[in-house]
Amino acid sequence: MKNRKPIYFLIFVLLVLALILAGIILAVDRKKLKVIFFDVGQGDAILISQGKNQLLIDGGKSEQVLLEKIGRYVPFWDRKIETVLITHPDFDHIGGLPAIFRAYQVDSVIQTGAQSDSKTFGVLEDLIKQENSVQIEGTVGVEIKWPQEAQLKIIFPFESVSGSIKDTNGASLTTKLTFGQNSFLLTGDLPSEKELEILNSNVDIEADVLKVAHHGSKYSSSEEFLQKVQPQISIISVGKNSYGHPSQEILERLSRLGSEIWRTDQVGDVIFECPDPNQDCQRLKSVLN
Repeated sequence: MKNRKPIYFLIFVLLVLALILAGIILAVDRKKLKVIFFDVGQGDAILISQGKNQLLIDGGKSEQVLLEKIGRYVPFWDRKIETVLITHPDFDHIGGLPAIFRAYQVDSVIQTGAQSDSKTFGVLEDLIKQENSVQIEGTVGVEIKWPQEAQLKIIFPFESVSGSIKDTNGASLTTKLTFGQNSFLLTGDLPSEKELEILNSNVDIEADVLKVAHHGSKYSSSEEFLQKVQPQISIISVGKNSYGHPSQEILERLSRLGSEIWRTDQVGDVIFECPDPNQDCQRLKSVLN
């Protein structure tokens, strides 16, 4: 019995040290911001997380692919996605989202009133209603704030959008994420003529990282817009397609700016980890699918 006391004491000390270490790790993780541009083929899906709080922007085309991506980066015990933001109702942006509403609790949904007559859009709208998610109209002025200083602002569209519209790309929700000295501009499929409206509004769009609009289409990312953004890094979410995405013209524009170009079809998921608002975000290596 006497020999057991030192062993019990040692176990107790180790448990205390483990709890202290776990507390330190959790405190660090709560502050750390991650921005992940998923490789979902020809489509868009972006996960922004800080601690237990997750924001998913769009969902690509495939439910299976999106669930695999979320499962890779969100702990299996976390069954909640706090917010889903839908930039616009095109299939390559919403096709995977129904699976999220079936597998996770979704507290709130941000989208414009733009509608689509597609079956997928109808299914998604029904699931949002069944989930009783808080629905927020996406327009200028809407902000999402995380507990640890990160915030995302909607900078376009400038006014309400409703009903079926011919050009759904033109109503793409465009957002700017800031975390201390770090900034990300996320543009959906915004076309050049809408970029001009943003430029004329004098809103601050300068950003370290740009999610290049419309998969690198030549009808987006005008010279004037890119000059204003001045991205150090440009992310092109793209897969095999027949549209000529990304356009060589856009690739050359970005290269002339000296911007690093990362294509999801070439490098897989693009992951940024921001440990602190006073430190630069680091791009982590990802494994090709």
